[in-house]
Formats: sequence, structure tokens, C-alpha cells
Amino acid sequence: MKYKADSPVNKNKARKGSFNYPVLLIICGIVLFTGLLYRNSLKGEFLSYDDTENVVNNPVIQQLSLETLPHFFYTSNLYMYTPVTFISYAFDYKMNGLNPFYFKLTNLLLHLVNIILVYLFSMQILRKQNPAILLALLFAVHPVNVDSISWISSRSNLLSALFFLLTLILYLVYLQKSKTAFLLLSIITFVLSLLSKSSGVMLPFTLLFIDFLQKRKFTFRLILEKAPYLFISLLVGLLTIYFRTDSGNTQTMAEYTLSDHILMICFSIMVYIFRAISPVHLSEVYAYPVKAGGFLPFWYYLAPVAIICAGLAIYRLKTLKRELVFGICFFLINIILTQVIFLEDGFMANRYAYLPYIGLYFILVKVYDFYTIRSHKVKMYLSSSVLLLLLVFAFLSYQRSMVWTNTLTLFDHVIRQSPDIAFAYDNRGIAKYNGNDLNGALVDYDQAIKLNPKYAGAFYNRGIVFYAVQEYEKARIDYTKAIELNPGFASSYAARGILEMDVFKNDSLALMDYNKAIGINPAFGLAYYNRGILELRMNDVSNACKDFWRVKNLGYSKADDLISHYCTSPPSGTTD
Repeated sequence: MKYKADSPVNKNKARKGSFNYPVLLIICGIVLFTGLLYRNSLKGEFLSYDDTENVVNNPVIQQLSLETLPHFFYTSNLYMYTPVTFISYAFDYKMNGLNPFYFKLTNLLLHLVNIILVYLFSMQILRKQNPAILLALLFAVHPVNVDSISWISSRSNLLSALFFLLTLILYLVYLQKSKTAFLLLSIITFVLSLLSKSSGVMLPFTLLFIDFLQKRKFTFRLILEKAPYLFISLLVGLLTIYFRTDSGNTQTMAEYTLSDHILMICFSIMVYIFRAISPVHLSEVYAYPVKAGGFLPFWYYLAPVAIICAGLAIYRLKTLKRELVFGICFFLINIILTQVIFLEDGFMANRYAYLPYIGLYFILVKVYDFYTIRSHKVKMYLSSSVLLLLLVFAFLSYQRSMVWTNTLTLFDHVIRQSPDIAFAYDNRGIAKYNGNDLNGALVDYDQAIKLNPKYAGAFYNRGIVFYAVQEYEKARIDYTKAIELNPGFASSYAARGILEMDVFKNDSLALMDYNKAIGINPAFGLAYYNRGILELRMNDVSNACKDFWRVKNLGYSKADDLISHYCTSPPSGTTD
């Protein structure tokens, strides 16, 4: 029997046009495995830890329509400008109401999409299947990602990372094809990333290091390409600063000097790098360092030395230097802003590593690939070690996802890990108050104040409990103390205003407190409503109606009955 020779031309065409089904199955397997791994994250309830403000008590997300859509873009919530994130909450609400399962499911689905995007991005910069798959696996199961996936209020991380990765992918396609359309598309996805979370402002610098990895020449055209990204970053950065008044931020940083800040940033960077390989003893909140005799703990002074030594070691390398520089800079650029701004629950927070860790995964994968292609024996040992590492990561992620079931479970775990975090006691106190355990809430607030006597939030929350148990003078003292510690604490002014109005019948002091609260936070619907009630009592119907219409325009229906009874049409100046 004679056989015809196969044409090499036809064979090459077939290879070029064929789809790699085994790789597709592997990626689908990773996605399915990750979905099963995080199934516990779908259980539980809304947390008193920001979920209440972002979702449960947020009337804006309950009124999604073409008419209300612009409202998302000129207001903020919890002092953050993240309109795309809140639109996603609104879609969840419109589809399924206030069911936490579906809000959590959306978070998980976003992470699964991000796994696919990480693989596609990795393929573009690694140009090899196995390393790209390994990088996607590391991203899929790393335990630090549990916080972003399981916490509804951390959806901004997931959405911002999704559009950030799309931007990088489209930019790399632009470099390959030299078609301006892909550059324009990448700018659009970049805008969406910033409107999901402003931390994406560092993307223009990330693009420069992608150029460095791709060995592009540093030219004027290369800089000009980044101009639109830089302009958009500046614009959204200014918007973020405008909205980021943080009147509720209660973490005092006064005891830390500028040099302390620098040491703390260096230390947090080193801890993040260590956690990439050894994510043990993870907590949802980490304590700020306690100074003894005016000094930080010893390890903080070693951190900058370690960073300098690591930099010198990379400089002296002759192999993988470009890859190491890219990976480290990708990580540093995208995490540094989160460490410069000290928030009460932001010190070394796991959620900030969600996107930046891709840079460190890249280094791990490149080192693995570099050594495994040189020796079969080394490949066997390294592959076994990597497999074991991935299994440990998956187990830790499975365990940690159960911690996020409810607020008490969450902060019980934080307190077991670090019993000296005032923020944890304050939040557990809120959960106990919501569960009608007023005595338990008081105990936690007292402990928070004992640990941090300058904790304005704990005084404010304890004042709420005192009001509930009718110890009004103690409530007034605590509200006033919260204001003394944080003069920009709008909620404490509003709470004291209610006390002066309803209990002490001091209308003039109440009006001053409401005015102050609204001056700090012009979108404070509850303050407008209560001021309107006070103005009605003072027979100032005209101003009361103005306030009630403002309440309605902010998305609250609380004042609708009062408007129908006392008011006619919206007064001028209240419909914007």
C-alpha cells in the first residue's frame, strides 16, 4: 500500500489555525477548582465591616435606572470615588435584592474571570504555556486573595484588577500589532479600572516597565503613548482626594514621625514579599507597631537595610535581571500607594496585594522555569515542591474563607491573632450592638478605648450604646470626646444633634451640630432629614422642605411622606 506524503505547508497551516484544547481544559479545570475552593465564601451574611454602609443601608444602589445612573458618578460612599463598583452592587440588588449570597457570588465570579485574564497576560509576557499556567494557579489559590474574594466591600479590588489586566493585555496587543484601536481600547479599560478603584493610577508607570521587559527603546514616542494614561490618572487622583475626606477615619497617626512612616513602609514591603512565599498567620487586620521609648520595634530598622541589600544583589545579577526588575517594580508600583496612606485597617492589609502580587508570581515562575529547563532532576524536585506549595496555599485559602462568615467570626479571629488591635474590638462591638448584645458591645468599646485612648470611633460607638440604654449624659460626653479627637467626624456631630434635639430639647445646639455635619459631608442624607425635622419644629417650613428635597435627591425615600404633606415643588437649588 502506498501513502501520500503530507504537505508541510498544509501541516503548518493546520497548526496555526488549531486551538489548544488541552490548555483550554487546564484553564477550565483551574477555574472550576478555584470555584469549589472558595465555595465557603458564598455562605454567611453582610458584615458590619463596611458592607452595611456600602450595600445594606445604601439607598442609591436600590434605584438603578437610566435616570439615576449619572448619580453614581458625582457622589461618593464611605469617602471613596468608586462609581463602577457601586453600579455593580446596584445590578446585584436589582437582580436578587439584599441577598448576600449573590453579592458574594459576583465577587467569586470576578476572581474567576481574573484568573483567565492573568493567564492571558502571562502568556503575552512569558510566551510559554506551562509557566503561564503556573502563574495563573498561584494567583488563583494564594491565601492573601481570600479577603478580596470573601469580603463584599472589597469588590473594588476585583473590578479594578479586572480592567487593569484588560488594559495591560490590550496594550501588549497594541505593541504586537501596532494598531491604534487597541491603544484606545486600553485607555477605555483603564478609565473603568480607575472608576472601580483609584489605586490603578499607577498603571502608566507599570506600562513603562512592560516596555522595559519588552526591550523597547526609550524614546519620545514611548513617553507620548503614556500621556493619556497620565492625564486620566491625574484627573481621577484629584477626584479621589476631593472625596477622600475620611471624616470617619479614627486611626490616629500623630505618634509616628516622618522617619517612622518611612521605616513602616519599608517593613510592610518586606512583610508582603515574605508572605508571597509563606502566607502563614494571616489576619484580616494587622496592628500598627507600638513605640517603646520613642523607638519602633527592632525589625523595622532592619527593613530598609534588607531592601538596599536586595537591590544591590539584583544589580549584580547577570541572569534574569530584566525579569527580576520587572517583577519587583510591578509589585512595588502597584502596592506603594496603599502603604503611604495609613488607614486604621490598612497597615499591611492582605487585600492590597491582590493585583501587585502578580509581579512576585512572575519572578517565582521565571526562576522555576530557568532552573527546570536545565536539569531533569532539578525539575523533578522543584515541580514536587511547587505542587506541595500550591496544595498548602489551597488549604489555607479554604480555611480562611470560613472566617468571613459573619462579623463576629471575623473579628474573633482577628483578636485571637492579634489581641491588641483596638479596631478589631470596635468592629466586634458594632456586631454585638447589631445583635442586641449591648453589654457585650460596651465591653468591646471599653477595651478599644483602653488600647487606644485617642480612638474617636470607639467613643462615638460607645455613645450610641449609651443612647440606646438611655444614659444620655454619658452619650453626650462620648460624642463630644469623639469630636475633640476628630473634628471632621460628621457622624458624631449628627448623633449629638439628635441627642440635643430629642432629649435635651436644645434646638439651637442641635441646629449647629447638623450644620456642622452637613458642612463636613454635603451628601449626609440623615443629617438633612433630622435638620428638616428640627426646622419644622421651629416653624421654618421653607428650609425644612429644602432639606427634605435634598434627602430625596440623595436617593433616600425617608422624607417622601413629609414632602407630600408639607411641601409642593422642589425649591430652586435642591434638584442638582
